[in-house]
Amino acid sequence: MVTWHDLRLVPAEVDRLSYRMRRSGRTSPLQLTTPLRTWRDLAAHLPVPALIAAGDHLVRIPRPGLEGRERPWCTPDELLTVATGRHAGTLREAAAQVRIGADSPKETELRLAFAAAGLPEPELNVPLRGDAGETRQCPDFQWPQFRVCAEYDGRQHSDRAQVQRDIRRARAVKAAGYAELRLYQKDLENECADAVGIVRAELIERGWRPGG
Repeated sequence: MVTWHDLRLVPAEVDRLSYRMRRSGRTSPLQLTTPLRTWRDLAAHLPVPALIAAGDHLVRIPRPGLEGRERPWCTPDELLTVATGRHAGTLREAAAQVRIGADSPKETELRLAFAAAGLPEPELNVPLRGDAGETRQCPDFQWPQFRVCAEYDGRQHSDRAQVQRDIRRARAVKAAGYAELRLYQKDLENECADAVGIVRAELIERGWRPGG
């Protein structure tokens, strides 16, 4: 049992790591709460949307060879197992809205805005496939039944190499018969009102009917 302030932690809730100090090169032990326990404790401090974004991060599948790990920090079912205690209701509410696939808090923010506006739930960062079944891209959001996808372009998309990748991506998406929507930071203002309007209009254009 580890006691810290008013927290009582069992050994399974504590990760024992070490870190190396830059100047001396010495290592020092470091005890941290596990990702699951940390997410549970955050319920006392974060609003539900931020707790969902944290949950999305914990369950997302790492990019192969880029993140030093191959498995997510936990599964959606494991989030539910820690939805206990004083903030159990908040944790269950958040866990129910966590999805695998969001790569950033902004993507989670957009996904929740789409849901609140009654738009159909998109697929998240899964391969877009052409008519012959070939893999084209992995857009941030995808509505394959309507041939619509959307990308959130953060600051990194102003990088020259990234711009070139974006051009190639757009060409691949067009070749697959999809409409690609590009969303920016300004589109997220006023509770993502512009982003929701852009996506809704394109979905309707492609055959979706609200309430249908």
